[in-house]
Amino acid sequence: MGEFQRAEGVAIVTGAAGGMGSHCARLLGEDGWPELLLCDLDEARLGAVAEALRASGAKVELLGGEITDPAFAERLLAKVGSRAIGAVIHTAGVSPAIFGDKDKLLEINLDATQTIVDAVKPRMAEGGAVVLFASMASYFPISPEADAAFEAPLPAGGTAELRHLVPNAGAAYTLSKRAVRAIAKREAKSFGDRKARIVSMSPGLIDTAMMAGEKNPQTEAMLSGAALTRLGRPEELAAAAVFLASPQAGFITGCDLRVDGGALSSLGI
Repeated sequence: MGEFQRAEGVAIVTGAAGGMGSHCARLLGEDGWPELLLCDLDEARLGAVAEALRASGAKVELLGGEITDPAFAERLLAKVGSRAIGAVIHTAGVSPAIFGDKDKLLEINLDATQTIVDAVKPRMAEGGAVVLFASMASYFPISPEADAAFEAPLPAGGTAELRHLVPNAGAAYTLSKRAVRAIAKREAKSFGDRKARIVSMSPGLIDTAMMAGEKNPQTEAMLSGAALTRLGRPEELAAAAVFLASPQAGFITGCDLRVDGGALSSLGI
């Protein structure tokens, strides 16, 4: 790798049994990460992903559990043990089509993300990186009051103190993902003080099981008007995420990468 030196430590993937998370795990293994910790709601669903990685020589550990569980971050760090953390790719999240409860959606997409970022930050290896999954929807317009509230640091009570600004699950998704982008921007300096990085990426319309439940006239119109009039492939998202976590992206931090086939630019955003 020449001047590019991979960070020491374990690479963590959340949502690792899902369409995007499983591809991220696979590509991290192919990229040479020797130790991986795969997390998902149901540990049993991680078996096939782990088996393939172990066959290629990687050491793979599994952690099942709900990321909104107050004990999840503690359990995650217990699995890491004394090792440093070289990379985190945080794909875990839900959409309104899958989860219609706006309050729970905020907790999963935002509160849990901030908790994980806070937990891993002191353990990041020099040269390590955190990649947070936001969404193309985070760029959609919303009320200025809600916009300001969700781009600010979370209040002490978390999103429970912001629910009055969120009318429905669709708005909860947009705002939670806008806040994820804000986390990457806001936390960049504190990660930089540890010689580590944090970035976000915003997928567009991706060919996953989650996307199948979201097809509607609005998404079809968005797809037909995009620069690339096709769904993105999960492996394309994973390749971008693994690049951002790699030393080749060592000067990229505090920003968001739009991986949306030009859908937002076609909307003038």
